[in-house]
Amino acid sequence: MRSYLQLLLIVLLFNNCNPKKAADASVLNLIPENAAVLISVNELALLQDEITENAILSSIKKENFAAAITQKLKPLSYVKGETSGLLALSTPTLQRFDFTFIVTDSISGFALDTVKNKEVEILNYQDYILSKYTIEEMTFYTAKVKGMEVMSSSRSTLENSIKNVTKPIFSSTLKKLYTISNSKTRNHIFINLNEANTLISQLFKTPDDALNLLNYADWISLDINLQDNGILLNGISVVKDTTNYLSLFSGTKPRSSITAALVPKEASVFTAYTITDYSVFDRNRKKYLNKNVLKDSLLNTVEEIGLATVNNEQVVLLQTFGTATLRDYLTSITSSAIEYQGSEISKIQGTNFLSDNLHPIVTGFTPNYTSIIENTFVFSAKEETLKKVISDHKTAKAFESTVFYKNTQQITTAASSKLTIASSTGFQKLLNEYSLKELARFLEKTDLKDYVFGSQIVADNTFFHTSYFAKQVSKAQSNSGIASLFSFKTDAAIATDPQFVKNHRTNRQEIVVQDQDHVLYLISNKGKLIWKKQLESRIQGKIHQVDIYKNGKLQLAFTTNDTFLILDRNGKEVAPFTITHEGGNLNPLAVFDYDGKKDYRFLVTQGSKIFMYNTKGKIVKGFKYKKAQSPIIAAPQHFRIRKKDYLCFKLANGQLQILNRVGDVRVKVSEKIDFSENDIKLYKNKFSLTTTKGILYQINTSGKIEKTNLGLNADHGMDATSKTLALINDNILRIRDKKVALDLGVYTRPSIFYLNDKIYVSVTDIQNQKSYLFDSQAKAIADFPIYGSSVTDMADIDNDKRPELVIKDQDNAITVYKIR
Repeated sequence: MRSYLQLLLIVLLFNNCNPKKAADASVLNLIPENAAVLISVNELALLQDEITENAILSSIKKENFAAAITQKLKPLSYVKGETSGLLALSTPTLQRFDFTFIVTDSISGFALDTVKNKEVEILNYQDYILSKYTIEEMTFYTAKVKGMEVMSSSRSTLENSIKNVTKPIFSSTLKKLYTISNSKTRNHIFINLNEANTLISQLFKTPDDALNLLNYADWISLDINLQDNGILLNGISVVKDTTNYLSLFSGTKPRSSITAALVPKEASVFTAYTITDYSVFDRNRKKYLNKNVLKDSLLNTVEEIGLATVNNEQVVLLQTFGTATLRDYLTSITSSAIEYQGSEISKIQGTNFLSDNLHPIVTGFTPNYTSIIENTFVFSAKEETLKKVISDHKTAKAFESTVFYKNTQQITTAASSKLTIASSTGFQKLLNEYSLKELARFLEKTDLKDYVFGSQIVADNTFFHTSYFAKQVSKAQSNSGIASLFSFKTDAAIATDPQFVKNHRTNRQEIVVQDQDHVLYLISNKGKLIWKKQLESRIQGKIHQVDIYKNGKLQLAFTTNDTFLILDRNGKEVAPFTITHEGGNLNPLAVFDYDGKKDYRFLVTQGSKIFMYNTKGKIVKGFKYKKAQSPIIAAPQHFRIRKKDYLCFKLANGQLQILNRVGDVRVKVSEKIDFSENDIKLYKNKFSLTTTKGILYQINTSGKIEKTNLGLNADHGMDATSKTLALINDNILRIRDKKVALDLGVYTRPSIFYLNDKIYVSVTDIQNQKSYLFDSQAKAIADFPIYGSSVTDMADIDNDKRPELVIKDQDNAITVYKIR
């Protein structure tokens, strides 16, 4: 077991980051050469909130090592909360660490002019102007370099960054990792292991040579998933040469652990190394240790090495595909043997063959007893420990059957090269072994006893998929059902259905809803108000998200009674998209993105008038259909079939106009239709809609009409995807060919959601305030119905593969539920 556990704790301190790329990687040129940790910070205010809400981080903030970081980073408290940037922690000396913060996204930059009681001194370095700020006996420096704003705790560090700005980036590995890092993920961190020792030694007052992080890998690049009850880090580790610890697993194939089934459930630490081919592993050892490989090794048939700490005693397990050679050797050094529960326990003479053949995985271990269980050799120093292993195996009390172990299966892959799982107690022991006694003391006194800690490494050619986790252990629970996450109350009664929208900075979902006083709210996925904006009237229909500047930043587009609006991330109106239409009575906005290139067409319809705007807010002159033969009664819809575009308009006189991009008729519909209030859907590759008389119309691209009398009431509801049709008629819900009888009530139209390869169908009884959720086979999701009185929306708001649902459940409140 190596120092991956130290890395986990360090990363927990530097969290909530997002790889927001600048126009290019030139921002990296300003990173100090001795940077140990590089973080892409996403909205400083959000960072502070999420640290406070995380059980581990909120506790760790009180410790001396965390306080040192907090004090060093205090100048960032003066930076506007919405600012994003790259934060580097560097170690210019063995006694000091500095921070450097480079703004990558901000409306107003540092905006320090409003800070009171400050002293500012203007300095010069080369051709640049530096500002020295002194606030409450705290000093820091800022400069504008190559159009980027930079802040640092040290003048010398800032000057060195300026000096090197025109030079190639100090690490080609970092540049590659930064370039390929997943910008769609919420958080990201880069750790330079060549510098990490010095930083950790300063923070934890530990001798620099006690940690030995240097030979673990070169760089680690990790996405961070920060939750209230834990932290999950996923990414890759890069080895620079054969002296890196992870190089031991180069060329090996990951697989599922077998020894987890043999380890007693009381194990406080368990590690499995799957080497699959011992000869490859041994060659890697030779390069790593710079020693000759032992020929004809006793361990040639070993495929997995398991290490466990059971009642403070170490157990080593060697799972093999053949036992003869090793068995013969052990027989030759056996001094006595006993039978225990049908297994033989042999006492063997003191031998170093495990350390000789498995160093550095097994070190300082002298086995005195051994037994064989299902082609696996088990070694221990004490006879009682081996008896415990055998007894628990016989009674099916293995480590892999515990709730503790099963919790890790939710966040790890089935196959691995190295898997380590530790309880809080086991973690403390390891921290003490690596001289991180301050961290161990913190863990001992903090209420984290029901947490599991660990890591997983999966070898993949020249790099290693890497995962670290600290997670609260949830007791055995149903794999289905719901859990309430939070509720949010508006100032007045809610007027619109709550809707999820994406935060482009975090890649997670937030909520928009409007109250009856026409106030629009943006609510975080933690249930906190981000902003609210007073509008003139009620929003019509759905709010659309668009990226009109094609830079990854999303805006909200919609119509009210008389205005077409686009708001930015901060709720500010985007010029020139506050366009008022006299007379009002606008339909919901339609947004078309024909080729997926963000060359949007915004369709505003008013009576029989049609206004098509481009991304500049100008009327599209080439679109001919500017006035319909009759008032348009719903938002126009766009469908794409075999590379052709179809624009559909429902008119009050019963006409269905299906046009092409320029407004010419593409499909002629020969008869008028008594439209229901349901939208047109593309179902089985046909334009599908229903009438007030309960007839399903399906029109192909040639204009051929098929009618099916479904016997529906005028106020029925319908939704459809390409292969799934959902209908609600009175209290009968139909999903595909399945029918469900619900309680009598007044139901919203069904809504179909496709999330994580699963179909959900939602419908709400607004009379009795019950909301139902079904799968594609019309089977109810556990714990439904729930209390609610609106159409629902669903999304995976935190990217954990378990979707959430939002619904209005009181006149002035919404609630978000997680679907398990």
